[in-house]
Amino acid sequence: MPELPDVESFKRVLATNALGKTIERVVVSDRRILGELTAAAFMRRLQGNKLVAARRHGKHLLASIDRGGWLTLHFGMTGALQFVPEPEKEPPFTRVRLDFAADGHLAYTNKRMIGRVGLAEDAADFIAAEKLGPDAFDPHFDFDAFKAAMHGGKRDVKSVLMDQEVVAGIGNIYSDEILFQARLDPAAPAGMLSWSQLKKLHAAMRDVLKTAVARGAGSEQFIERMPEGALLPQRKKGGHCPRCGSPLKIFKIGGRTAYCCPRCQNC
Repeated sequence: MPELPDVESFKRVLATNALGKTIERVVVSDRRILGELTAAAFMRRLQGNKLVAARRHGKHLLASIDRGGWLTLHFGMTGALQFVPEPEKEPPFTRVRLDFAADGHLAYTNKRMIGRVGLAEDAADFIAAEKLGPDAFDPHFDFDAFKAAMHGGKRDVKSVLMDQEVVAGIGNIYSDEILFQARLDPAAPAGMLSWSQLKKLHAAMRDVLKTAVARGAGSEQFIERMPEGALLPQRKKGGHCPRCGSPLKIFKIGGRTAYCCPRCQNC
C-alpha cells in the first residue's frame, strides 16, 4: 500500500509534470473510482483549467485548481500516479487521465480499485472531513505533540502509529521500519512507553521517512534504495535482522502482519 514516501514521490511527479499546464481533456475510464461524484461533474470542473499547486497530507495528494477547488487523490492498496509523455500510450489499470494541451498526460492507475479520486472545495475542510491527524512531517507535530498523541491508550504501538487520526502517512510497512530503528516491540502498549522510548520513536519516525523520501524508496517498490541497516529489504519470509542476523519474527497484530527482530526489539 502506498504510504507517505510513495505519495511524496507522486506529489513530485505532479509538481514537475502537470502544474501550470492546461488540461485539454479528462478521461474517466472507470467512474467507480469517483465514488458518488459523477464523471460529468468531475470532467466539467477540470477540463480547460490548470493545476497550480500540489499538497500532500499523509497518504492523500491534493492539487489546487486555478479557478477554485482541489483535485484529491488517494491511492488505496495499489494506486499510483504517472506522467506519460506520449499521448497515445496509457499505463495498465488507468482509471483517470488528464491530457494536457502542451504534451503528454497524467495517469492515475489503480489495479484493485481500492482508492479514490475526487474534488474538494477547501483543502483544510477535506482533511478535517477525512479525520486525518497531523502529517508525520508537520513541523508543529514536535515531540510534545507526538508524546500527547501516543500516551494514554492501551493499544499496541504499531496500531497507534498506523492510525491516520493520530498521525497521517504511516502504514503497515513503514511502521515496522520505524519500530525496528527505535528498537521497540510492535506489540508494546503505546501508553506504557517511557519518555526515552517515545523520544527514540519520534526521532526514528522522522529519520526513516525523510531517508525514504530522499532516496526515492517506497513501501513496496525501490526498497533496496534504503540504507544499509534498514529492515525493509529483509521484511519477507526467511528474512534476517540487518543488525544482529537473527531470523525475523513474523506475527499478526491488529489484523496486520508485523515483522520484528526478537533480539533487538524484544518482541
